[in-house]
Amino acid sequence: MIATATLRTIVLVLLGLCIVWIVKVLVKREFETLARALIVTALIGGAFLYLTETKLTYVSWESLKRDIFPPKVRPYTYIKQEPNPMVGARLVRYIFPAPGPEGSEPGPSPKLKVTLDPNGRNYHITDVEPVNRVLEDLGLPLVKSGVRELAAVTGRLTDVNYYRWDDYELGILTIERSLCNDKDSLVRYHCLVRLTIQSR
Repeated sequence: MIATATLRTIVLVLLGLCIVWIVKVLVKREFETLARALIVTALIGGAFLYLTETKLTYVSWESLKRDIFPPKVRPYTYIKQEPNPMVGARLVRYIFPAPGPEGSEPGPSPKLKVTLDPNGRNYHITDVEPVNRVLEDLGLPLVKSGVRELAAVTGRLTDVNYYRWDDYELGILTIERSLCNDKDSLVRYHCLVRLTIQSR
């Protein structure tokens, strides 16, 4: 895994070298290699444009594959609970899965990527891509980094399955994790069941 900004700089240097190569080919009139130089430059230029436009903060083969060829997933459904105007603090909740239209089943809950702590007690969010995908779908700002399971920070059993970003752009972002069943593949997975934003 490499930071997108670092990879973008490397690709930009390669693009500069390709342009020097094309100039050299034109000056020396080595037209037999011009097509090869143009193809390589176009490929590296395309990679640079992709790295400029992508929202990925870190790039790996897996994240590239998911970003360029996104997996086909059933859209998830949710219930949005708006804040009570009588209450001082603004609290917005998104609950997954929510019932779909009448007579239909709810879509799958969003998958989370979690890493088991070496102590074997807590799961931490180290890959924020699945969380950011949900936030993007909801039209909300993205998170910049992963977080530890809240129970590992507070030591309280009531905080198991909860994750909190205190530095979130809109206030305090909290998500709740659970285990969900994929009805098609009969596989259990870690999923996001509740997302809450509380204004400061």
